[in-house]
Amino acid sequence: MGEVELEERYARLIKYLTDYIYTVNIRDGAAVETYHGPGCVSITGYTSEDYRANPDLWYRMVPRADRDRVLDQARRALSGEQVQPLEHRIIHRDGSTRWIRNTIVVTKDDAGNAVAYDGLINDITQLKKAAAAEAIRRQQLIHADKMASLGVLVAGIAHEVNNPNNFILLNARLFARVWTDVLPVLDEYLARNGDFSVAGLPFSASRDKLGQSLEGILQGSDRIQNLTRNLTEYAKQDGGDLDEPVDLNSVVRMAIAITESEIRKSAATFRADYAPEMPRTRGSARQLEQVVINLITNACQAFDGAPGEIRITTYSFRETNEVGVIVRDSGSGIREADLKYIMDPFFTTKRGKGGTGLGLSISSNIVKSHGGTLTLASEPGKGTRAKVLLPVIQPR
Repeated sequence: MGEVELEERYARLIKYLTDYIYTVNIRDGAAVETYHGPGCVSITGYTSEDYRANPDLWYRMVPRADRDRVLDQARRALSGEQVQPLEHRIIHRDGSTRWIRNTIVVTKDDAGNAVAYDGLINDITQLKKAAAAEAIRRQQLIHADKMASLGVLVAGIAHEVNNPNNFILLNARLFARVWTDVLPVLDEYLARNGDFSVAGLPFSASRDKLGQSLEGILQGSDRIQNLTRNLTEYAKQDGGDLDEPVDLNSVVRMAIAITESEIRKSAATFRADYAPEMPRTRGSARQLEQVVINLITNACQAFDGAPGEIRITTYSFRETNEVGVIVRDSGSGIREADLKYIMDPFFTTKRGKGGTGLGLSISSNIVKSHGGTLTLASEPGKGTRAKVLLPVIQPR
């Protein structure tokens, strides 16, 4: 192979190994001339003539946070030191930020003095974006796994809470019956003998409050019992059977019961309307509960400021043999640019609120496995509507 052919081969190799090369000529430890190869235009937006006209342009392109490291690499190369490749950002002429890897090779004369160095520039912007996205996915998977473990833990806690709550509920009901029997006797004593003290308070003033307190204990204990029962049922292992008849109204009621506290906290107005004589769909009630819970949770998280309105409606579409549920909120809505990615795994507009980007993706897959569709319609500032449609069981 001749010398010319060898040089051409090396040139082709360099072209594929680097995006462009620049050369700095050195005299007495200082840069005297710089040349940037033609590839610099696509990477930086500037030509070699731009760099010759403005010797400081390269450093001005570097963000302030990276500038000290870039200047240090250049100073060490000018002194003749072989330096390690450096990854840093630059600001393209169009204003966008790019990531590059700058590999410097120093050339010395026979006396060992640096006479030039070549910089091999590789655009690694996409690699950096991919690495950042992978880091986010990794954190989201860790968070999702943590939430799954937390679900098992919550189910166990619910079971443990239910035991002492049953004791409270049993005794509260007993005391309520005792109070009902004793109250007429106390009222008769009050009428005959005048007021008397109960727990340091006049009976006439505490009579109604005592009854209200007992009623409050019963209601609170009943709510605890319902919540723990719902959590325990929801956390049960799903066998994956998609062949059971499912009442969508019951699915929605269970989902509302589980998310009740979140709804109360987030929604100033909440309404649930159920279609009468709802035909059954076929699938897994537990999986469909997970879908509706995700949609309700998203609706609750849609309000940036004051609590808004959430409305849930079930439908029976006789003409298409489908049943459906629609979850509407009056929240901040979703941008059109985000809406087309909203079902993608790990895509979330609520990362600051703990969103993993898995809820809608998983919900969409569950609905598809049931032969149905999940669609979202939204407009910034005007809220979001999530609609689930499922086929009705057909006679066999």
